[in-house]
Order: sequence, then C-alpha cells, then structure tokens
Amino acid sequence: MKRGTISRWVIGIFLLAMTGLFLEGCATMGEKPKPALLRTDRGTVVYEDKYEFKGPIGWRLLRAESGGDFEFGFFKFEKGDFPSQTTFIYDPEPFGGSRDLETRAKRYCTRFLWNTGIIPEVTKQDEVQLWGQPAIAIHLLGENPNRNEKSKSVVYLVKKENRIISFVVTQWRPMKGTFDQEPFEQFETFVKSFKFLKKTFYEEMEEKIRELKAERK
Repeated sequence: MKRGTISRWVIGIFLLAMTGLFLEGCATMGEKPKPALLRTDRGTVVYEDKYEFKGPIGWRLLRAESGGDFEFGFFKFEKGDFPSQTTFIYDPEPFGGSRDLETRAKRYCTRFLWNTGIIPEVTKQDEVQLWGQPAIAIHLLGENPNRNEKSKSVVYLVKKENRIISFVVTQWRPMKGTFDQEPFEQFETFVKSFKFLKKTFYEEMEEKIRELKAERK
C-alpha cells in the first residue's frame, strides 16, 4: 500500500536522483544517455516515451526508484522563509485498493501527509472529469504549529480503465506565509494536458488475461 504522496522531509533523498533544471541542458557535446524529458514541436514534453504533457518550466524533475511512493514529479524551492516550496507528483498506484472513486478518496485521505505531523482537512471535494474519464478533485489544508508550517494540496484521483491513478500538488509555507496560486494553475495545466503514449503495465497485464480467457473458451 502507498500513502499517495511524499512529504517534504524526504525530498532530499529524491533530489539525489533528480535531473537538472526542467527543459535545460539538452544540447551537450559527446554521447550521453537519452534524457528523461524531450521537447516536442507542440509546446509539450515527453517523459521516458510514456507520457506527454505541458510541464512547469524551471522546476526540477523528481524521479523515484522502483517501488517508490510515486513515479515522477516536479519540485521547486520558492522565495520566502523555509519551507517555501511546491511539488507536483504523478502516482499510478495511490494508496488504497478500492476501484470506487468515493471509497478510494476517503481511504486515501486517511494517509495523506501522514508522516509530516500535519493532519490535512478536506475543504472541498468535487466530482469532475479528466480527459473524458471520471475523477474526484480533493482540496486540503493543514497546519503544524509546532514546526511553524502549513500546507495546501490538491489531489486528483482519476479512473483509468479498471484502476485509479493520482496527481498531487502540495505547497508548503511557514505559518505566517501566504500561499501562491500560480503553481496550482501550472499544476492544472500539467494534469489537463497529460496524455498516455503507451499502455500501462496493468493494462497490458489485463489485456493478456482477457486473451488467455478467450483462448480457453
């Protein structure tokens, strides 16, 4: 089971695996491994030949190791006192097991940011659609006065075939700090422009299972 997002306390670990500034350093001398992000002529980028989207320019790419809490995301330190920072995350296996969106959302929120000392409160929850698929948008706010920090998050849980995937943005600020709406707008662009270029592992597996069942009939 996964908790569906990462806390700022483990960001340092993932920074060891991240690339340079987003959309920078593509043209270099010598032969190097293919970069994780490639530009297109459509104003988008492609991540590892699997996803295409409009990403946040100037942010750093986060890449989790196999079995981590998410597949990839973006990270940005922002102006202001610590902890002024924001993260985007795409997670194909958000916490929970139910294939019902409402049930999954309730379960997911019980573990969201669980290891940060913050218990986020759901301030708004809407049934929406993303790319024509049913989804739930969850808005959360949380505080930890003992550490002088607060958080603001938006979570999308999206039904994709027989599974549920998630997109998460979390912004951290000092208790007296002000949340910045611009990163949330960039997150909306990122999510709504997201395209799957390949079948996922689970889709391929379910397709093979259907083929095997058909052969046995």
